[in-house]
Amino acid sequence: KVTALTSGGSQANVEDLTNGNVQLAFVQSDVMNYAYNGQRLFDSPVTGFSVVAQLYQEQVQIVTTNPDIKTVADLAGKKVSIGAAGSGVYFNAIDVLSAYDLKESDISAVYQSFGDSAESLKDGKIDAAFIVAGAPTTAITDLATAGSVYLVSLDDSHVQSLLSASPY
Repeated sequence: KVTALTSGGSQANVEDLTNGNVQLAFVQSDVMNYAYNGQRLFDSPVTGFSVVAQLYQEQVQIVTTNPDIKTVADLAGKKVSIGAAGSGVYFNAIDVLSAYDLKESDISAVYQSFGDSAESLKDGKIDAAFIVAGAPTTAITDLATAGSVYLVSLDDSHVQSLLSASPY
């Protein structure tokens, strides 16, 4: 019998798996790599797991309703949803910001799910949101049907830098 549980995201899933709270967990590959190597929020390597399968590829998408936000650098000083703390989205957002020499403290960070981020964008409560998911993403398509939405571009040199640092 399989029972689906909600969680705080990839980091929480690794911790639940390690602590024996669950027997199977969904984890983004980058977060799994951080866990295996004891990096980021993982104090020591987590090696007691096996990979079953890759489900699908995801894209890092930065969405805004503000046409003046065109690059990652434009996020400085803005209110930005970077996913739930400890989620795969959170780690991806931090990586992208870092590639542009921005820290979490350089933005006004908000920690929200995709759906909550889309609602906050619609309501003007945030300036941008990181969405990491397979395309098409319901949160983005729903947002686009409600009004103007823009994707924030990453230039080729920064994309290559990110891919070199995280080839998975």
